Amino acid sequence: MSLMIHQLISILFLAVVPLPIIAFLKSRNGQPLESAPIWKGLVMLANLALFVTLITGFILFPEFTSIRVWVSVALILALGAFLGIFSKRLKLYRLEKNDEVKRNHLDKIAKIGFIYIATLIGTFILMFNWYNL
Repeated sequence: MSLMIHQLISILFLAVVPLPIIAFLKSRNGQPLESAPIWKGLVMLANLALFVTLITGFILFPEFTSIRVWVSVALILALGAFLGIFSKRLKLYRLEKNDEVKRNHLDKIAKIGFIYIATLIGTFILMFNWYNL
């Protein structure tokens, strides 16, 4: 049961993947990101999924002396850091009135977002090859 919850909840991390791409395109075209409140909600949902995934991961594999467990924890903490940066930048974007500063926030969301995507891919590769390591 924990494995099923772990795998289903981990899919929620993919909900945030389009954000950096959309932010990059909107920034380059000079268009505003009207869906910022929706993205903020999705980032919060992904943060909740991060916590649930961490807990179910510890239930599934409680061997804390294994190096792969600590690599997984480090990757999950990195994903959490990126989600926190997304949340902060989206909040600042929504509060800002100056269009140039808004564009700067979108650029930073895009840059951090592409690193988030790479970290997410690395995490999924590690998790899919968990027992082969």
